Amino acid sequence: MASKNWHPEFIKYTEFIASHPNYKNLPIERGQDGSLNWVVANKNSAIRQGRMKWCEEKAKEFGFEIKPGVYAKVMRKIHPTGEKVCQVCGRKISIFYHYPTAHLIDKIEKKFGKRFYNTTHISEIWDNLIESGNTESELVSFFLGCVGADKSYNGKIDKQSIIDFLEDASRNSNKKILSPGAMSNFPDRFDGFHTYNLCCRSTQDTGRHADNMKSYTKDRRAYEYWSDGNIHAANMFMGSSFFKGTSADHIGPISLGFVHDPRYLQPMDKGDNSTKRDRLTIGDLEKILEVESRTGIYPMSWYSKIVWEYIKKNYKLHPEKVATIYRDMLKQSMFNFMFILGQIIHRTQNGKDYLINCFLEQNAKYFDYAYEFDEKGNIIEQSPRHFTGRNSDEMQRYFRIAINSVDDYNAKENRNLTSSLDQDDFRRLAEICEMINNGDPYASVKSKIESLVTAEENAIIERCA
Repeated sequence: MASKNWHPEFIKYTEFIASHPNYKNLPIERGQDGSLNWVVANKNSAIRQGRMKWCEEKAKEFGFEIKPGVYAKVMRKIHPTGEKVCQVCGRKISIFYHYPTAHLIDKIEKKFGKRFYNTTHISEIWDNLIESGNTESELVSFFLGCVGADKSYNGKIDKQSIIDFLEDASRNSNKKILSPGAMSNFPDRFDGFHTYNLCCRSTQDTGRHADNMKSYTKDRRAYEYWSDGNIHAANMFMGSSFFKGTSADHIGPISLGFVHDPRYLQPMDKGDNSTKRDRLTIGDLEKILEVESRTGIYPMSWYSKIVWEYIKKNYKLHPEKVATIYRDMLKQSMFNFMFILGQIIHRTQNGKDYLINCFLEQNAKYFDYAYEFDEKGNIIEQSPRHFTGRNSDEMQRYFRIAINSVDDYNAKENRNLTSSLDQDDFRRLAEICEMINNGDPYASVKSKIESLVTAEENAIIERCA
């Protein structure tokens, strides 16, 4: 453990847990540098033996029988938040069985035509399926059927009750359709859980790679890429009958910065869609320009607009560059943007609030309406939505996914890309962070971020022209 770097958010988490009254007298020491010796791997160490004795005393207080599994039971019960920060990426995730197994991901896709990350909370999956037009009774029947309880269940028929039932069934029986966000590991780890979470298990635990890479749902990915466009209308259109038997394809890949908007979606065979990924062809480019001309809806998110305009002006002269150089320019622009966001989040106290206010809250207006479409994704009718307890936290979910995904993106993409910021860019980035820490106005900070992103786009063009 000592050889691994601890994420700053994980360090904050360890200090919070170690000082929490729920863990009073649970043995832990500090190293010479003052950091907590969170992990004790030596089976004969006094600290480890002391932790076991402490936990067994707690078990007796709670009336738990001392038998295999009791340590995990105690440490789940005393955890003050039920969420643990990942040592690798800093993401916060539930310690309970709240995340879909590969088997459940496949069953959901077969039944509802949507595919989710294995790190998507079951509550978010439920909300997403409801937003796509499925009824609560359909979800109740489906999920109970997954654990063989569709006829025997006699509890409350509401979202939280069903989730609680599924969590218990997955944890205490062989009906494991859900996985824990963090695996039990007491007394080795002070809080009783592995330092890495489900989000990074594929890179930290051998043999657990495939599920994390292949599981996704496209509307969630639009949140992750901070996409512009009428994102709520696009979500609704993707779940409409227009795509029955097919997959909704973004003509311009959102991973390259294109918008998430119903006008830029087209039906595609599921097999073809899975192989398209972030490829860009001249055919795609001309389709995008046709849609823009017909609808007036701009196809590119703000952070890659300058690169896109350059491509528009030059692709006819160099069509051979579309699938290679121009695509790579957009990829680099996306990476630089996400790198800048990551630096702001981790180098400031309130960076998340600033980014939400400056770049995400402007999309709130799209969630105020329900939409109807024609076959090309044009909105033919919109009406004010009726907000219920089920969808009232929709914007908070959007913000949470977008912010959490910045770390995920940087952790995955940096294997193949690096930021192209130079020394002057880092100086400007430091100034932005200082402005945020000083509490400067949102508008001033937003202007500085936009200026830095613009400079990066122009630098990409200069290097590739």
